[in-house]
Amino acid sequence: MLRSFTSRMVGAAQRTNLGVTASAVRLFSATSSTSQATPTSSTASPTTSASTQSSTDSPISLLRNQLRYYAVAEIKNRPYLITKNDIIVLDRLKDVQLGDVIELNQIKELGSKDYAIQGAPYVSPEYYSIKATVIEQPKGKIVETFKKKRRKHFQRRYHIKPLHTLLRVSELEVKA
Repeated sequence: MLRSFTSRMVGAAQRTNLGVTASAVRLFSATSSTSQATPTSSTASPTTSASTQSSTDSPISLLRNQLRYYAVAEIKNRPYLITKNDIIVLDRLKDVQLGDVIELNQIKELGSKDYAIQGAPYVSPEYYSIKATVIEQPKGKIVETFKKKRRKHFQRRYHIKPLHTLLRVSELEVKA
């Protein structure tokens, strides 16, 4: 589900970027055809500069102008889709205590409603700041495991309570 969601978001971002470049090409081709019809080049330069200004904005500045952000963070080799104030439930982190602040630095994708930045394999940490706070380390519900070997009269039931760590995303910012 996570993979399909991110691919849809990236597809939307690519479509919007393609739409901008396609319209810029259309504007440029329209102005070049009008400039060929009329020898004055003053009409071609304003539309060309306007189209290049919209296409030359850096991806970080475009993303920075959005209101809400999301990130796909990899924690213990598993991807988590996170936003600000989310609670992440993951397997127990042994080396943290309650109240510790963790900086997440393995981010595969950083985005918003309209734009997304994908890393190869990770986005550079100079573009973002993501921090999470350990709020709880509870035990989970009882999980029953049943093992059986057929024709050997061997049956065992194991009951375990897996240990979890709960993180609250306290900061998710895109740096300018």
